[in-house]
Amino acid sequence: MLTALGALTLQAQGATGRITGRITDKEGGTPVDGAQVLVEGTNVGALTAADGRFTVTGVPAGLHQIRIIRIGYQSARLETTTRSGQATTLDVVLTKVPFQLEAVVSTATGQQLTRELGNSIAKVDVSSLVKELPITSMEDVLNGRLAGVSMLSSSGSVGGGARIRIRGISSASLSNDPLIIVDGVRMDNSSPALGGAIGTGAPSMMNNLNPEEIESIEVVKGPSAATLYGTQAANGVIVVTTKKGRAGPAQWRVFSETGRSNDLNEYPKTYFNAGKTLAGAPTMCLQWMAAAGTCTVTQTHEADYLNQSATTPFATGHRQAQGFQVSGGTELARYFASADISDERGVLKMPDSQVDALLKERGVSEIPLNQMYPNQQKKKNVRVNLGAQLSPNAELSVNLGYVNGWLLLPQTGDNLSGVIGSALFGSPNPAAPNAWGFAPPKDGLAKEVSRATNQFLNSATLLYRPFTWLSTKATAGMDWLAYDNMVNIANGQGSAFSANDREGLRTIDRWNSLRQSVDLNAASSFNLTGSLTSKTAVGVQWNKDRRAGTLNSSRVLPPGGVTIDAGANKTSSELTIEIASFGVYMEQTVGWQDKLFVTGALRRDQNSSFGGDFGAILYPKATVSWVAMENPDAKWIKQLRFRGAFGQSGQQPGVTAAITYLNPATTSLYGKGDVPAVSFGALGNTNIKPERSSETELGFDLSAIDNRVSLRATYYDKKTTDALVNRPLPGSLGAGAARIENVGVVTNRGFEVSAQARVLDRDNFQWDVGLEASTNKNKLESLADGIPPLTGFGYQNRPGYPLFGLWWPKLVSYKDANSNGTIEQGEVVVTDTAVFIGSTIPDKNLSLSSTIGLLHNRLRISGMLDFRGGFVSHNINGLFTCAFMSNCAALNVKGYDLGEQAKAVAGPRAFGAYGEKADFFRLREVSVSYDLSPTWAAKMKARGASVSLSGRNLGLWTEFTSWDPEGVTGGGDASNYNMALVGQPRTFALRINLNY
Repeated sequence: MLTALGALTLQAQGATGRITGRITDKEGGTPVDGAQVLVEGTNVGALTAADGRFTVTGVPAGLHQIRIIRIGYQSARLETTTRSGQATTLDVVLTKVPFQLEAVVSTATGQQLTRELGNSIAKVDVSSLVKELPITSMEDVLNGRLAGVSMLSSSGSVGGGARIRIRGISSASLSNDPLIIVDGVRMDNSSPALGGAIGTGAPSMMNNLNPEEIESIEVVKGPSAATLYGTQAANGVIVVTTKKGRAGPAQWRVFSETGRSNDLNEYPKTYFNAGKTLAGAPTMCLQWMAAAGTCTVTQTHEADYLNQSATTPFATGHRQAQGFQVSGGTELARYFASADISDERGVLKMPDSQVDALLKERGVSEIPLNQMYPNQQKKKNVRVNLGAQLSPNAELSVNLGYVNGWLLLPQTGDNLSGVIGSALFGSPNPAAPNAWGFAPPKDGLAKEVSRATNQFLNSATLLYRPFTWLSTKATAGMDWLAYDNMVNIANGQGSAFSANDREGLRTIDRWNSLRQSVDLNAASSFNLTGSLTSKTAVGVQWNKDRRAGTLNSSRVLPPGGVTIDAGANKTSSELTIEIASFGVYMEQTVGWQDKLFVTGALRRDQNSSFGGDFGAILYPKATVSWVAMENPDAKWIKQLRFRGAFGQSGQQPGVTAAITYLNPATTSLYGKGDVPAVSFGALGNTNIKPERSSETELGFDLSAIDNRVSLRATYYDKKTTDALVNRPLPGSLGAGAARIENVGVVTNRGFEVSAQARVLDRDNFQWDVGLEASTNKNKLESLADGIPPLTGFGYQNRPGYPLFGLWWPKLVSYKDANSNGTIEQGEVVVTDTAVFIGSTIPDKNLSLSSTIGLLHNRLRISGMLDFRGGFVSHNINGLFTCAFMSNCAALNVKGYDLGEQAKAVAGPRAFGAYGEKADFFRLREVSVSYDLSPTWAAKMKARGASVSLSGRNLGLWTEFTSWDPEGVTGGGDASNYNMALVGQPRTFALRINLNY
């Protein structure tokens, strides 16, 4: 083994010295804090403090190469000699550059230089974003900032969830969410549906993370990079690093933010054509009916409930947030602490006319606040991160995070109580008993659905270097999450259309989730020769997940009753899920002349979800990185690096897929009444194994023109085998309808480009532009013989097509044959079976960003334009109003657009007529930030101050005929349709930051 050879050349443990020094900026001589000082060929290093000073202890005596890296500066590599028991002084001056390829990133084996990696890892500097941009959630942090990472929003409601998809989707039956790791501990990102229908997807637990507390986010995009994370990492890994304290006096930061949001979408009117039959009887008379001669239109009635002031459910939303952070310490003990609170109210409200009606109906003087404003979120975040130098070769860090949240979600989407749907699907017919479609808002908004959350995310890491060449690390932690999903409907309130709601309902689904993580690893580094280096890492990981829930519901409440006990009809059940995994890995990297790096690795995993007859699985990895050109003094090409990687990772089966089990039941026996019984649950598969994803990645990184241009390009080819699918079972077997088996193959291929350029660079004017672009081609390649296509509402997983594509009978053609300006029933042609309409996941993503710096960069103006393309969305808003309610303009307004008429006429037979191209451009964000002068800061007793004004979702350009193509009612990959959702609101935020 290479490390054994290197060990023969080592000096004794006691022959060490230390390196001290100070790092400053070349232009102004100011200290550079947060710079990483690395001693090559060893596992020792340090971070500079606020005054730019650093101390590296335990440096072997002899000649060393020292590498210094800091974002925004040209990396430096210097030579110095240390002597046993003595201190060597090394003061370094760094030069600012627009962009820098060199960085230190977190991997499963520890921190590594990007030049050593054969795969791409994208990084976001979160701490700088939140100061200036309209960042209110983790989704805002990631949206549009990284090539290959797609954020798919479910709606514009406050607290609404979004799907994160990295390099497409790979599974037809398992989650396609990435693994999230916070300070070395896996975080629970799943979210069971709320106990009461809200008409859209569940909120994302990832938004429990507070962007204010985060230093950086790194995204490991695919199996080629995620091999060592094991059987949960096939969908990519998001590595979150929270802020840490640095040696120096206490540094305080206080912020306050206020904002407002509005819904600027243009919503359709509804129509009713009153008419007469040929016999003179009153009837509804659509334009195609009139054209066919079966009736005549006497009057067209219209309503504009969603836009008129008295009936609109939209108002101005508000957000307030305040917080503080403090960090500091000494070389021996460091600390970071933060706390903040936020209070946000969405754009929905009870319409004024409904408030008046409800006050009269209930005989009260006011309406409960949660019914007046049905979308609210309140959060409190606290974090304390501590670091201690236990000895010259031992460090301990402890990270403690807590969040308390409450979220009230509105009734929208595919929902009989939905406030938008009720307005959209109503009738302007003066004779109609109810102008609203289903439940009037005064009834629908009486149903309160909320979630109360408490989460502790804690970890401890002990770093011990027994020798200068050997570093060991132990990380242990847990993500403890407790949340209550609650539904309240008082007796006499709620929707009459929903089952027994007006009799009263109280639901409490109480969940407790515990994710435990233990990660032990050791890494050795050697200079085998003057040009050959070796790094070896071995590790062990143990993870255990447990989620337990009690689901409790009570109906038929007495007047005034608000508790479970008060209900006449009660139901209760329990659910417990446990999964444990154990993995071991080894990685070997060989470097030559600090330019060529070759890595090989292997991981072995065992998991409680694997079939008993399967055993363990092996995941291999191999990468190569070659720095072909590197010259810090060159004007044109500073650095050119080629890279390639192959790796495998997996996705564990469902917790019960491997076992045969029975379900509890209650049955009645003659003379004995109800007695306990069991029914057959499912036939387990003892050979079941994880889905295995293999990925090949090729790319290059380029820095040119005095570091004013940075370009990263990547091609990836990912193939998922052993995809888990339900295989139908013959009824004669008596073992259930289906069994989960490994029978599918899915592929994802695409390109990613990340580019940055400083177009102009003057003392008082700087202009940076950025591009993040990616493509993805997803396809279900095959299913085993005898497996039919997997189908659901509006989708099919069929070989040769993308997963969860939109499938419906569709409109083929139309023609106004008699040129009367009206499309009639016989003038449309539709398919008689479901056909493929398009992918429901964007296969093209592009974001353009621009930042202008003025007045020596004290004034900064930035913006981002976001594009999503190559996908369709099922416009159920149009389908429902036209095909089912017959209240749309296309059916009632004479001379309306022929294409829209054809869709409306064909809709009842061809739902796919409303499967529409959903490509869009959105002006995602714009911000203006200004650093106040020291004089103004001093007036606030601060050493520094800045103020920013930012806006989000400021413009939308699309051919999609409904109001927002980003809406996904189900919130998941399957049954992807857009129905009666809150669109993305336009938001503005004003923020002030004070530093002390």
